Amino acid sequence: MAHILIVDDEAHIRAEWRTRLLRENHTFIEAKDIDEAVDAIEESQKNDHDPFDLILLDHSLGEEQGLDLLDEVGKDYLQHRVLVITGHGTTSLAREYASIGAIGHLIKPVSEAQFYTAIASALERRKIQVEEKEDWESAYAVLENLGVLESLEELKTDSIKVQEQYEVLKSTYDQLLEDLRSAGGQEYKMATAYEKASQSLNGVDGSVEGIIPFLTKFKITKSFWSDVKTIFKKSRLYFFVLQNYLIRIAENPLAYRIKHLAGGADGHYEYRIGSEFRLYFRKEADDIILERFANKNIQPEIIKFLNNTQETPFAPQQLLS
Repeated sequence: MAHILIVDDEAHIRAEWRTRLLRENHTFIEAKDIDEAVDAIEESQKNDHDPFDLILLDHSLGEEQGLDLLDEVGKDYLQHRVLVITGHGTTSLAREYASIGAIGHLIKPVSEAQFYTAIASALERRKIQVEEKEDWESAYAVLENLGVLESLEELKTDSIKVQEQYEVLKSTYDQLLEDLRSAGGQEYKMATAYEKASQSLNGVDGSVEGIIPFLTKFKITKSFWSDVKTIFKKSRLYFFVLQNYLIRIAENPLAYRIKHLAGGADGHYEYRIGSEFRLYFRKEADDIILERFANKNIQPEIIKFLNNTQETPFAPQQLLS
């Protein structure tokens, strides 16, 4: 599931893209010209609220061109985010878009098979070039905040195992950077480097209790704790990414990647945690209650769960009693 901006001046084309994206459970915003596209991008950047994973950009927009978007938002934003869909298939045009970091180029008319393949390929390329890097940087950043771990002994956690897993995170990240330099920008080598690093983290025993000091400013539910234990076993990288975001949320709970849930889940909210996961919570008086932590692709299931379940929260320290 991705969040996508559709930029095309023809309503029937936007409707066609919209229908196809809905079938894949992607979310989207539509723009018929450059001005609307810029407005949508600026809105998405407020507090990093709902960033676009991909922009489906038509080249011919009446008197404008898709390349005009470069003048408005800059190359840095468009890098690894644009999939050009146009009726003009010249090599020179493809080169122009490649120069701003476009990650795909399709010629109209586009069949359903071509469309879905191009979307999947573009999202995978963006993951390798951008999202993996950001996730690892976020996980590594938690090492700068290990003062919070001074409470480990007091909390009676298995401090030796906890400390070892942070040491492995540091050494794995250092090796990852070396492997990425050796990859020289070749995507298959970069993907291999990220996979190797993830396997290294997952192979460490560690202790899930290492996250408890990061939870002390919240209340949690049994389902949330079950989700954390699952992610600890299956994707240790996001176990560390979550810790980094918990620090930020505790410092300013209303200012970072917050979004009210749609789908009838009134009173429930989500934080975007890295590129893949979402943290779901509700508020009661002055308490933030962490309810679930799950991959973004199962959000419909999470919304259904939240609509039908009201768990009693508890203080994380009780996990150690």
